Amino acid sequence: MLSIAGRWIIIIANCKTVLVKLHKMKPIDNNRFCLKGYSKRVREALVNVWPLYGSAFAMATSLSVLWTAMPFIIRNIGGTEEHVGYIWAFNMLGYMLCLLLAAVMLGHLAPRHATRAAAAAMFLATLVMVVVAYHAIAHDQFGRPALIWTMIAAGTLSGAAMSLFWPFLMSWVSADYEGPVLNRRLGTYNGMWSSAAIMGPLIGGVLVDMSTLGPVVVGVAFLAVCFVLLCLAHDGSAGTAASVQPLDAPEISFDQGLLLRFKWMARIALFCSWACLGVTRSQFALLFTGLGFSETQFGLIIAIFGICNFLVLTAAGRLAFWHFKPVLLLSVQIILAMSLFLIIFGRTLWAFVPAFVIMGYGFGFAYSSHLYYGACGSKKRSAQMAIHEVTISLGVIVGAGAGGYLSGNFGIYRPYWFCVIVLALGLIAQVVIWVVLPKESFGLKSDNSQSA
Repeated sequence: MLSIAGRWIIIIANCKTVLVKLHKMKPIDNNRFCLKGYSKRVREALVNVWPLYGSAFAMATSLSVLWTAMPFIIRNIGGTEEHVGYIWAFNMLGYMLCLLLAAVMLGHLAPRHATRAAAAAMFLATLVMVVVAYHAIAHDQFGRPALIWTMIAAGTLSGAAMSLFWPFLMSWVSADYEGPVLNRRLGTYNGMWSSAAIMGPLIGGVLVDMSTLGPVVVGVAFLAVCFVLLCLAHDGSAGTAASVQPLDAPEISFDQGLLLRFKWMARIALFCSWACLGVTRSQFALLFTGLGFSETQFGLIIAIFGICNFLVLTAAGRLAFWHFKPVLLLSVQIILAMSLFLIIFGRTLWAFVPAFVIMGYGFGFAYSSHLYYGACGSKKRSAQMAIHEVTISLGVIVGAGAGGYLSGNFGIYRPYWFCVIVLALGLIAQVVIWVVLPKESFGLKSDNSQSA
């Protein structure tokens, strides 16, 4: 039988023959030149924009593989619950601080330069993790503070470098788009990285169950793939070549008072959801295996979370009925609280799996909402994406940092009660914002009724 490469060579050759014959045919109407131009733009879209989506997929795969396994890696080299929480918190602290610096000092950089530099720096930081983990295991240096804090420092450096990746990539993908077209592009972008969040935890859980070094090595490999894909992209990858429709579409005007309230309500939901994620992705890993379950099963649960998140992000990018519906944003806090109660009072997979299914839906909706409302009516997309990422960082710093401290000093279930309190305060803050912020005319021209 022919190899896959051989089959593709034959397919390409046949396609080339057909195209040559079509090229020699006489035109049958005056639409030839329009169709030719349309086909050219479609080809450019496929060639140009997919390296951006592919790099998001590769980066997200690397991160999901590595950070699904990170609690077990830290534990296996002698770290404590506090160290597990701290490496997550310091990773996002480095990300947030350098994100603020990048917004002020490096905002002039072209996205292709910023994202390539970020991928290269993250590659080096993850390579340091490989060396440290190997040294601790090969030389029986378990529990050495210097090695554990070197891992935390490498995680911090990786987070700092990541500040040049996601905001610049998001602004690159969404540049010059508005309304339903923006919604579709954000939906595709979210679908790419969230689909990696399905595959990555499965790989990370299986690998760390077999070898402490396995997930780190795979993370390095996917970072190399991400860098190569970014080198294939160029400044115009998400411009006119990425759309078969013209970019000079009429602007959509929004009621600024209403939009401001939804931005802040979505921001609170985003912060609360990522605070819960900071706890469940760090401390729950240790609680889960402490109850007798395996790292592979933990990876499976996180993959289920990723599937639910993927479904919500993809649907939110294709549908518009949820735009400017305050009840949906308020319900995020309640949904996440339900998942936490299942974790607190559940002791079996029959409780944990529904908990992460529910959390995946709430988390995905909070993420999509803030991404959409933040981008609506704003041409300064880089600044809005920076705010989006800072909110995420603060949520993880609070959740993982407080979770590690509470678990190590007061009990393994205290971090989840802490998250319940955060969600309750978030719900109160959302209600206050909806009631207190000024209401302008509700003559909102939006795409509520349109399907993206």
